Amino acid sequence: MHNAMNKHELFSMITKFSFMLDDIVLYLDTHPDCKEAIEAYNHYKMLRQEAICEYTKMYGPICKYNVDTDNCWDWINRPWPWEGACDC
Repeated sequence: MHNAMNKHELFSMITKFSFMLDDIVLYLDTHPDCKEAIEAYNHYKMLRQEAICEYTKMYGPICKYNVDTDNCWDWINRPWPWEGACDC
């Protein structure tokens, strides 16, 4: 899905999906039975998760929740976002 995207484009896509989810959640707080909003939430949640998985696979974890702990705790070995890791 996101294979042709560079690091900046993929991070931007994740940010957009996150914003969309936040916006939909605000709507759902006042319209909890709206099936269209629930479907949209589930759709963008899936797209965001796919994008995060792709980003993590290509560039490393965005946050501590995406660290692969199979071998060791390598989260601290990469530049952190405030050290320019996201190149945004």
